[in-house]
Amino acid sequence: MLLVALLILALALFAGGFVIHWLFVAAVIVALLWVISMFTGGLSRRGGAL
Repeated sequence: MLLVALLILALALFAGGFVIHWLFVAAVIVALLWVISMFTGGLSRRGGAL
């Protein structure tokens, strides 16, 4: 029973780390797009900041 609980805990931690990793990657991509749009003036035509 302890082995099953450890297996479930390990799988949950692995899945959580996987999700957090891809959320971090998505946040970096969104931040890069935002910075590029600020330098190219993409947001200034729509009235400034968010």
